[in-house]
Amino acid sequence: MAATAQVSRVIPAERTQVWETLTSREGMKAYMMGADVETDWSVGGPITMHGKVGGKAFEDHGEVRSFLPERRLSYTHVSSAAPDNTRLVTFELCPRDGGTEVTVIQENLNGRLGSSDVQHRAQYEKTWAKMLEGLEKAVAH
Repeated sequence: MAATAQVSRVIPAERTQVWETLTSREGMKAYMMGADVETDWSVGGPITMHGKVGGKAFEDHGEVRSFLPERRLSYTHVSSAAPDNTRLVTFELCPRDGGTEVTVIQENLNGRLGSSDVQHRAQYEKTWAKMLEGLEKAVAH
């Protein structure tokens, strides 16, 4: 599959601490821009995200695809704003000098990269970069 967005950030913390924040309800709320996320992280199980963006309510959903503690997790994501497009979101953690590198990869589940994806790639990456910044701040607290 071709990535529609990919962003990395080194967070100055141990992988265990980053993973805990990445997967906890409180941590997810902090880096998912206030969205409530519900999942038990069982592969094949549901994941639901709901909240408000710009004062407008949303509820997105998906399915957990992988969960390898302290290394990798992925889930499908169907946005209420674009219900015909299913994406695969993957978080990968790797130890680095000074902390943990977190990489987010967003792909279309159908494996294709459309002209709309190319057109919006910078916005997707800006959004994921902001979320990784939020993850770093949540880890620090």
